[in-house]
Amino acid sequence: MHSRLTSAFLATLLAGMATVLFASAADGVGTQDAPKHLHFYMHDAYTGPKPTTVLIVNGTGQPLKGSGGGARFGDTVVMDDRLTEGPTLASRVVGRAQGFYVTASQGDPAMLVAMNVLLAAGPYNGSSLTVMGRNNIAMPERELTVVGGTGVSRMATGYVLWKTASWTGRNAVLELDAFVYVSPAAAGA
Repeated sequence: MHSRLTSAFLATLLAGMATVLFASAADGVGTQDAPKHLHFYMHDAYTGPKPTTVLIVNGTGQPLKGSGGGARFGDTVVMDDRLTEGPTLASRVVGRAQGFYVTASQGDPAMLVAMNVLLAAGPYNGSSLTVMGRNNIAMPERELTVVGGTGVSRMATGYVLWKTASWTGRNAVLELDAFVYVSPAAAGA
């Protein structure tokens, strides 16, 4: 009899805990606002008077397809790129993209990107987004993941659509469309 009461009690307790957990999880559903759309251009400069991108490890792997032999598997690059409203360097600066990328494919010209997007204008001034993902530069549009943030973007989730706007030599201008979800509670709203 004792084991039956214990089993019944345990089953009731587990069902109650599952109900509380489900209710807590469901409580967050639908409380996020619509995604915030941020649009900017990233200026990735290997050359010029003030490069913003520096190769710190020469990969020893095979040259990547489509790179003209310039990029190799294992190349590791750090960046501190300017973010602007428009595609030219004369456009208003809205932040910086700081992080690194590693050519992480032995075939496609693809890299692992990990960066903090530091925002310095408008309502997002002083906030940041953390972005990670695979950037296959041969694709016309790539999708990377927003995995967090700070300030008004605290605990952000979302994605970034990433396109090459222009490419001259080793310098590129990338167009980024970020769609960011932030819970009002996490952002302190």
